[in-house]
Amino acid sequence: MPLYHLESLGRDAYITSISTLTDHESIRFADQSLAWWDRHFSWNAQGCAVLCNEKNEHLCYLFSKIDRYGEYITLYNLFTPLIEQRKGYATQILRLILAQAVEKHVRRITFSSVSASLDFYQLLGFIYWGVNDIGDFYCNLPLPKEGLDGIIAMIQDSDIQTLIGQNMEKIHTKVNANELKFTPAQTKVFEKDILKLGKSYARKELKILKESS
Repeated sequence: MPLYHLESLGRDAYITSISTLTDHESIRFADQSLAWWDRHFSWNAQGCAVLCNEKNEHLCYLFSKIDRYGEYITLYNLFTPLIEQRKGYATQILRLILAQAVEKHVRRITFSSVSASLDFYQLLGFIYWGVNDIGDFYCNLPLPKEGLDGIIAMIQDSDIQTLIGQNMEKIHTKVNANELKFTPAQTKVFEKDILKLGKSYARKELKILKESS
């Protein structure tokens, strides 16, 4: 099995890395990720992690950030260039990033998933509490000591209250009634997505717990 490792890219190193991309969709997403990070965060604090093989080739990119209190790791942009897709690299980089977070005693993981990424995250065991104000599916969960490999067992073995912990107000505020703002076209896509997610969409359970608290 090939050995993989992570490297951290500053802004210049990231630009150099993505300059080798050739397909339009990968270039578009890489550029959007750069612009988004420029607007919201400092590259001096945290940048982009890249998955590398034994030849030090860049295979997959992940923007993430651990908050100042060391409580949350938030995933932002995760992408694999078209030529490297369907080889398990996205799972591998996420596994390594979360392992680092566990070593730093980070307690929770959060991210928002667009419709196109739901299949990927669902296979890894993640669940969603609803949609945020731009219609992306919102995940906020404890980070098990086994990292990525512990997500499925944690979801199976934990009740809703345990998964939410002390974060009810934060989660509820993030997802409250956002689905009511959808256009008819958005509602159609949304309904298809939650049907596909099944038990991985826990909006009803969140509402019940909130109303009983």
